[in-house]
Amino acid sequence: MSVLDTPHYPPELESVSHPVQKDCLGLPVHAQRTPSWPPSPDEDPSLPSFPQEEPGSRPLVPGNLPFPALSLEEEEEEEEDEDVAEPEWLRSEEHPSQFFAEAQRLREQRLLLDEEVSVAGRVYGVHRVILAAISSLFRDRLLGGGGPRPPFSLEVSPGGWEAVLTFAYEGVLGPAPQGDVLAAAEALGAPRVKAAAQRTCKRAGNAGEYVKKPSQAEELRENLRRIELLYREGVGCDLKLEAGGCQLRVHRAALACGSEFFGAMLLSGMRESQGTEVSLRTISTQDLRLLVSFAYSGVVRARWPGLLRAAQAALQYQSSSCLDLCQKGLARGLSPARCLALFPMAEAPGLERLWSKARHYLLTHLPAVALCPAFPSLPAACLAELLDSDELHVQEEFEAFVAARCWLAANPETQESEAKALLQCVRFGRMSTRELRRVRAAGLPPPLTPDLLHQLMVEADVPGQERRREPDRALVVIGGDGLRPDMALRQPSQAVWWARAFRCGVGLVRTVEWGQLPALPAPGRFRHGAASLAGSELYVCGGQDFYSHSNTLASTLRWEPSQEDWEEMAPLSQARSLFPLVALDGQLYALGGRHNGVALDSVEAYNPELDVWSCLILCPVLP
Repeated sequence: MSVLDTPHYPPELESVSHPVQKDCLGLPVHAQRTPSWPPSPDEDPSLPSFPQEEPGSRPLVPGNLPFPALSLEEEEEEEEDEDVAEPEWLRSEEHPSQFFAEAQRLREQRLLLDEEVSVAGRVYGVHRVILAAISSLFRDRLLGGGGPRPPFSLEVSPGGWEAVLTFAYEGVLGPAPQGDVLAAAEALGAPRVKAAAQRTCKRAGNAGEYVKKPSQAEELRENLRRIELLYREGVGCDLKLEAGGCQLRVHRAALACGSEFFGAMLLSGMRESQGTEVSLRTISTQDLRLLVSFAYSGVVRARWPGLLRAAQAALQYQSSSCLDLCQKGLARGLSPARCLALFPMAEAPGLERLWSKARHYLLTHLPAVALCPAFPSLPAACLAELLDSDELHVQEEFEAFVAARCWLAANPETQESEAKALLQCVRFGRMSTRELRRVRAAGLPPPLTPDLLHQLMVEADVPGQERRREPDRALVVIGGDGLRPDMALRQPSQAVWWARAFRCGVGLVRTVEWGQLPALPAPGRFRHGAASLAGSELYVCGGQDFYSHSNTLASTLRWEPSQEDWEEMAPLSQARSLFPLVALDGQLYALGGRHNGVALDSVEAYNPELDVWSCLILCPVLP
């Protein structure tokens, strides 16, 4: 028997305390207010109005530049208590590779090149700041100031030079004899290139000895970190940006590689792409610092309110990797008040994924959301959409009624027709007798009349017409060790059931409505592993189809909603039962288990795109 995708609620929600008054029936009472979108959720005082400008001017000069990942809430931190948690560091893993891919594209198209190097009669155009990240020679030339210079010659082999060039732009050594690479590394003052060449030599000479080698992603990350240090130290900055009194000295090429907004500006051929100073009149100081900071580091350091502002800036100024990073951070820190704060940005192009997660949170935590002081300012159409959704998670339908009643009580100017449309989204036909009594006792807030509630309850009392709540996550029971009701027969089960709805009963009783999915192929199985991928695909692997050790299975079965039956996929490399099957990052992992009565120490992974199982490291054998 396996259980999949049980809904998970953060533990902190179990003990949330909200400063909300309640009436004599225990229902929350919100202060009456005119419906208007609040500048920020009142529940969380750390959420400032949005967006927030950075006050004052802050001229900056080389040697006194801000740390690129400087907190977006520096001013707020100075005023807050010391007990407040430190801002979180969010790092984009994709940013370094995107940065250097753009740098390589610019080099191939001979854009923003500021240095020409002659090697064996051939002239190479390069970006000085990119080479300075790995070479002390180019760092010294960067210190010498900008401006065009005549090509300078290097007495190295073309192969060695091109290997160094590839390392600077791609994070790997180009193909060249090791002696040529080492000579070029010495001439350029590139110790990391030299170390990479020596590691390659050691691996070739000691085939049986493991030599740790940084990955290409790690090398690119280190290259970007070195460029960031050049920015922090003010070395070789050839462009001054000014916005709202704040001045930042930057590297033209690095900024174009790290930011789509600045790349478009610097490559447009317009006035801003010329000269050494650019005044940005439409961008705030805070947004400028964010964009420049992220371009050099791929890092955002902020608490949740700062991420909200950063996401808006990244969206407005076309920093896709920064926007993606902020969305991940915002989605990870959702709460009832924060979901309400996202509503003004809900349908903005580029934020669809974030809003999808926020909407799912609202559907799974509506009773807690209804307790937020900002809840009455939720647009009626949005609340109606939530209440009408089949995916709404409520233990009792009465909770949906309470949410609608709270909103109406705080918005007394709502027209009766609008109130009726909202209340029709509550499924009175799903309520137990006990719930209906509570609804009558609570009634509707004035000026709505009791007749409206009575009318709604009568209209909903049509047998067989009530709509179920069917959450997007379901409890699934697959196969198992079946036992006949009279206990006369025991055999592996083929049945697959899912809990599609939970209904209220008398007292504390909850009735589960079970739906049946296509049965497993005969003769069924038990002690298997089961997991879901992509939210809807079910995988069943291994297990046993009878009670002897020799009946251990290796087969893999797959089902998704568009299929009428289970599909057989590539089998496990090792037949196994009594093992966990784990879904992680789009792959399945089968860990340990038993075969022929013997405990296994093997681990294998399944790639659904290739339909292949591959063996991984062995599990440690316990004594």
